[in-house]
Order: sequence, then structure tokens, then C-alpha cells
Amino acid sequence: MAEDQEDPSRPSRSEGTEAGDLRTQEAMSASYPPAFNAPLPVLLCVAAFVVVHLWLEWFAGPELKGRTLLTFAIFPPFYEAVWLGMPADRLPGGIWGLLAAPFAHFFLHANWTHVIINALWMLVFGTPVARRLGGMRFMALALVSAAGGALAFLVLHWGEEALLVGASGGISGLMGASVRLIYAQGTTLGEGLRCDVRRVRPLSFVQALTLPGPRQFVLIWIGINVIVSLVGFGTGAGMDRIAGEAHIAGFFTGMALFGLFDAGRR
Repeated sequence: MAEDQEDPSRPSRSEGTEAGDLRTQEAMSASYPPAFNAPLPVLLCVAAFVVVHLWLEWFAGPELKGRTLLTFAIFPPFYEAVWLGMPADRLPGGIWGLLAAPFAHFFLHANWTHVIINALWMLVFGTPVARRLGGMRFMALALVSAAGGALAFLVLHWGEEALLVGASGGISGLMGASVRLIYAQGTTLGEGLRCDVRRVRPLSFVQALTLPGPRQFVLIWIGINVIVSLVGFGTGAGMDRIAGEAHIAGFFTGMALFGLFDAGRR
């Protein structure tokens, strides 16, 4: 009986399978871009962090730098003073500074280490949310989350001479929102960061708190920030202290409100 010989000009079954697998992987890579291939809104945020801090440190001068921080950072004694009846126009930024600070403090940072950490954090967890929402909604969610973190800081430090600056609360909100996206297909954190979040059906707020993968992520994040808040970890006093309470509040603000910003998305 004659043997069934393969035509040497044609690839073997194993070679064809390997080639097919390779093409599939390449197609998946093109369809599911990595988290670090950051969209323009995220890059603009990172650039804003750098430019604002560079201006304050190298060009503004001590007096203007101090006035900028007192106007746009969260400083609880100012809010307490106005609450007790002091006219807001006696404060460095007036009433408009008090209203703007919950959002504007997002762009101020204590030092270059603070800038670098928040820039990297933004690249990882801001990217999936920006891909999903687009620039305007992404930025709005980040600022609203920052305001949520600022509110928690004000309540917990009412009247204390503590200064809150930095994008951490807002980025925590983007992280909370991204949890509803990156775990939507039941994948791991790494796989979720590489998936195409524009096509997934997000988890609900309740699912993000109860399903094993996202729940573990949330509990670890809360635990880290509770420890940080209790220990008072940071590079020094005042605005160099890490505000874990603002991180937690911003995280849940972004996670809870993500659906509102995602509603009606094309």
C-alpha cells in the first residue's frame, strides 16, 4: 500500500497551525492595544502635571507660588472660616478660589516624585477610561472624582492646617471606573488592561464590589490606603503627606459615577 506523502511545497499541518496562531495573536494585539499605548487626553494630563509644576518651581517665584497654592489647594481652615462667617473676599482666592480648589488642586503637586508617581498611575488607569469615554467625559470624571476626594479630606480634617494637592484623588476615581471595565470579561488585571474596553459591557457598581476579582482589587486598595492614612506615610509634613482618605473617596466616586458618564456613549 502506498504511503500518503505530503507535498513538500505545501506547509505541514503543524507549520500551518503555528502560522495561524501567530496571525491570530497579531490580530488580537491590533484589536486590543496595551494600556501603555496612551490616548491623547491622558498624555495631555501628564503634560499638564509637568508644566504646572515646572512653572511653580522654576518660574513663578516664592510669593506667586505660595499664593497659587493657597488659592487652588484644599486648605480646610479657609472653608471653616467662611462657614463661621468670615467674608470670602478676605481669602487669597476669594469665593471663586474656594469653589475652584476641589477641581484645580488636581493639577498641583508637592514635589517631582509626586508628579512622576501620578503620571505613571495616570498612564496605567487613565488609559482604559479615556479609550472608553473620550476626552471630555474622561476629564470630567477625573475632576469630579478629585472633588469627591477633596470633600472627604475637608470633612476628616475640618479646621486642621493640612494642605491637599495632587491628582491622586482624581486618578483613584479613574482607577475605580477602570475596575468596572478591566474585569468585565472575567479576566485577570493584566489581561483586562490589554483588552479593548470600548467593546465590553461594564460591570455594575454592585458587581464590581461582589465578584471575586474586582472585590479583591478593591479590598487591597482600601487596605493600602487605610494603612497609609493611619501611619501618616509620606515625604514630610503638610502637603507631602499621602492622603489615603482622599484616595479612597475619589476611588468610590469614580466607580459609582462611571455609569453616568458612560451612558449614551456612541
